[in-house]
Amino acid sequence: MTNELADAWGAMHPAHCKNCHAAFLVPPQAGAPNCPNCFAARLEPMPALQADAPPELVIPFAVSDATLNANLERWLREIPFKPASLNLRALQKNLVRVFLPMYLADARAYGTWTSQMGFDYLVASSEERFDGTSWVTQRLNETRVRWEPRAGELTRAYENLPAPASEAHARWMIALGATDWREPPFDSLRALAFAADTLGNAIVQAPDLAPNAAWQFARAQLERRAARECETAANAQHHEKFELRAAYGEPRWTLLLLPTYVTSYSDDGGKWIPVRVNGQSGFVNGVKRASMQRARSWSIALGAAALGAFLLTALLGVAGALYDAFLPALFVLGVTFLLCLAAPVPLLRAWQFNRQQAAK
Repeated sequence: MTNELADAWGAMHPAHCKNCHAAFLVPPQAGAPNCPNCFAARLEPMPALQADAPPELVIPFAVSDATLNANLERWLREIPFKPASLNLRALQKNLVRVFLPMYLADARAYGTWTSQMGFDYLVASSEERFDGTSWVTQRLNETRVRWEPRAGELTRAYENLPAPASEAHARWMIALGATDWREPPFDSLRALAFAADTLGNAIVQAPDLAPNAAWQFARAQLERRAARECETAANAQHHEKFELRAAYGEPRWTLLLLPTYVTSYSDDGGKWIPVRVNGQSGFVNGVKRASMQRARSWSIALGAAALGAFLLTALLGVAGALYDAFLPALFVLGVTFLLCLAAPVPLLRAWQFNRQQAAK
């Protein structure tokens, strides 16, 4: 880094992952952490980053420790036969703060638009129904949509259009709580001006997309906003087939850092699985896996108990034949039967849970 960049970033040093090739700025106290992007390798120092200019804005972490722990614990509850490393204490131990990059674009559009606009209207009708004694007429109001073509001119400036700064942006946004990755689950109005001390001990992932590569996404966002504004201006309730023919001024780009927590656990095969938490809302997301090894251990234990109960049943049966007292043997036989039924349940439960999670 140049002296100017070093002053801006403070003591952060560049590092990268040889497995996924993601680049980061890492605080000195972090050492050589696991890559928070793929968890398949440790971060290694590198001389410099291709994109190391400091961001203009940072959204600060807003989730308290109590809320974070409660959300993690709630996320854990439904997982049966958890792997040994999947517990609240282990997740807390592996927890790191990571800032993810995202662009905001300010752009102006000049042009014309055409669209089909939909207007709601009510249609009154009636329905005859028999109430058991007589026929009754019931009045019904049905909402329908009337579609009409509309066109106009547009000259507008649009600010804070979100655009990806990384190829993994869509996956990140969905993992952090977005229903549509194009609408980030963060309130950018709460962003602060960047300063090195706002980062704390967090790792910063560097952008791997240049602003010009992100323009098509920002333009799509601009057109979505324009469509909604034109719908409002036309006093319509719906729109479709919106087309904007426009020229765009040179966009102004702002690099924004998004706060996230990342932790992980290992499955039966030793593979580390990431769990991500939205650092502003506290939303938790990650792949849930039940441990087939733990489920197998439970099944084996229940099977061994069933075998022991069967042997005890045989002994009691012999004793009952000698002393004409079969009641204890019948009771233990019932317990044996129940244990035989229960033995495969842990394996079936874990298999079914993992299958359901894989289908999501």
